[in-house]
Amino acid sequence: MLHQRIDPVLLLVWAQAARHGNLHAAADSLFMTQPAVSHRLKTLQEIVGEPLYQRNRHGITPTAMGMALLRIAEQIENALEDARDLCQDTEKMLRGSLSILASHSNAETLLPQAIARFQQQYPGVSLRLIATNSRAARAMRDQADLVFVEDDLVSPAQTEWVQETLRETTIVLLAPESPHWQQLAQKPLPLQALGSAALVWREAGSGIREHALQALKDAGIYPEIRYELSGLAAIRDAVRCGLGVSFVSALNDSGGQRPGLITLNTEPHIHHRLSVLYRKEASHSTRAFLELLRQPSV
Repeated sequence: MLHQRIDPVLLLVWAQAARHGNLHAAADSLFMTQPAVSHRLKTLQEIVGEPLYQRNRHGITPTAMGMALLRIAEQIENALEDARDLCQDTEKMLRGSLSILASHSNAETLLPQAIARFQQQYPGVSLRLIATNSRAARAMRDQADLVFVEDDLVSPAQTEWVQETLRETTIVLLAPESPHWQQLAQKPLPLQALGSAALVWREAGSGIREHALQALKDAGIYPEIRYELSGLAAIRDAVRCGLGVSFVSALNDSGGQRPGLITLNTEPHIHHRLSVLYRKEASHSTRAFLELLRQPSV
């Protein structure tokens, strides 16, 4: 009868009986009656064709065949335990939460598609996104699982955090769609040409503002900061209304120009990096979101 398929449940019952050395104790541990345990062991013994145990004064002693089957049963128990752990880990990920702090450029360019795809794959994860500037995001990093900033600086104090660059791009000049600026847009605009231009700046702490200011200073220009606005929408409206020109990430206007606005490349280029910070001991949800971000299609 060795050609018969052995029901794994029979082996699991035998494992309890062999370890306890007593059918009554095995029945108690399995929440079964002793006759039910005896019946299953008899079925297994008939399939194997050899005795599984010998009786003694205190209960039973496994035979050589019984010990061999016990080792197989323990392998099944270990596999089931691994499966339980995997299911528990997946359940935590699917039912967990994810808190994100992001600079405005990250929130507008990198994250919308990523969040949409993440919610499709993991609908059980509750997600919260707060958009701010890079400096504020760094300062509040302990309140989030993922922190998206616009630089690649790693503080020595961030020993428990990892920083990873996600995109490298440039900062461009955002200007009104007027004949003057359209003519200048034919070729890269030297930064020195902005010495007398009215500039609309992002708020202090913005990564774009810090990079643009440094590039202007390197070109010998120390601009007056008269207008400070928070958020990309406010910057676009100010430029569209003729308040001045401003700096934005080249990614912000990819795929087509905004109505009433044009972008100009500068000479030299102002480099811009979008990065993410996350803890070395990241949660399942955090790791899943990071893997999605690293995919080329995002």
